[in-house]
Amino acid sequence: MALVSAVPQLLTWSLMQVVSLPDTIIARTIPDRGVLEWTSGILQIVVLLLAVGALVVFILLLAALREGVKKLNASLERIATDTRPILANANAIVGDARDMVATVKRDVQVVSDAAAAVGDTILDAAEITAQRVDEVNAVLDVIQDELEETAITAVTAIRGVRLGANEMLSRLPGGRRKRRRPRDDGGSSRHPTRPLRGDGASDPDDRD
Repeated sequence: MALVSAVPQLLTWSLMQVVSLPDTIIARTIPDRGVLEWTSGILQIVVLLLAVGALVVFILLLAALREGVKKLNASLERIATDTRPILANANAIVGDARDMVATVKRDVQVVSDAAAAVGDTILDAAEITAQRVDEVNAVLDVIQDELEETAITAVTAIRGVRLGANEMLSRLPGGRRKRRRPRDDGGSSRHPTRPLRGDGASDPDDRD
């Protein structure tokens, strides 16, 4: 309200100043324009036109850049929309692959543990079998030694019995017959005579 009331006072003061000043005529000569002034004016106009052209080009570039950004955003959105199912499937495949790898690792661990247990069992069985084979070989060696000793003893006993029987037969009367002597005439005995053995008993010296 104070500003509105001060406006008439300012107008009145201005009119009073105009009335109080004397009429003064100021004359000023304007020189003719030279070539430099015309050239500077033309250059100013050219610079102004160039600035306007550059501004227009800059505006057009901004518009083209904006359109390019819009197209790029649209392309990215379309690509993202198209690739979302692919990415989802890839994530699912990666998850399945991880699960499969984990399962294979567990199975391999189980198989490795089982193989280790089987290997230990086989080694134990091989050691036990080797011990049994060694024991059987030892028993067979003992049996072989016993059989050899028994056979030697039996052969020795049989030999002793045979020698004793031959000796007894040789001491019995008529147990050994005398050998025939060759005749004096050489015509009747062409072949050498063989010794005769009585009662089927052989001389122990000849057999030995």
